[in-house]
Amino acid sequence: MTTSASTPRLRVTLLWYLCLLLLTAVTRSAPLPVLLRGALDLLALLTIVAACLGRVWCSVFIAGRKDAELVTIGPYALCRHPLYTLSLLGGVGLGLATHSLTLTVATLVVQGVLFSRAAREEERFMTARFDVRYERYREQTPQFWPRRWPTRGWRAFVPENLEVRPLILWKSFVDAGSFALLYALVNIAVLWRDLAGLPKVFVLP
Repeated sequence: MTTSASTPRLRVTLLWYLCLLLLTAVTRSAPLPVLLRGALDLLALLTIVAACLGRVWCSVFIAGRKDAELVTIGPYALCRHPLYTLSLLGGVGLGLATHSLTLTVATLVVQGVLFSRAAREEERFMTARFDVRYERYREQTPQFWPRRWPTRGWRAFVPENLEVRPLILWKSFVDAGSFALLYALVNIAVLWRDLAGLPKVFVLP
């Protein structure tokens, strides 16, 4: 899919993240035990880090090749849309950082709808472009959640040599940085909510 084709999805995603920040700042969350709150913070951080590193790892294989080649190695040997899977993971991390189950589930629903639609559009394009090869790949490889893990090590999925295109790959680091920035902003919104002492609109579990 072209960059222009993904623009509406990116706009909706950005709009939701802005709503997430606003809702985090102006609502009250249900009181949580200190240990549970700390566990949520740690889990949120770990999922954000995993999402950022995973998206960079995926980009090593797909940067500059998307739409031009059928990439079936590396993370693309485990599922057809690992970038979307990792974005969902990052969304979970952002939701957990709000300490609100409602906002976490809402983020998953919004992203799930957007990514499912985007994946269907991409797969129609790839089927038209690569025909039987993509049909075979789709039959053998799950869409989002891997059926198998590299129990034999990554060598079963990763070639010894791979051409990397740094002028395109650098964008993945910007992308990872945007997730880190969102995580920082969510934490600032949580601090604002907890310390500002302003009246809150409503309570979110």
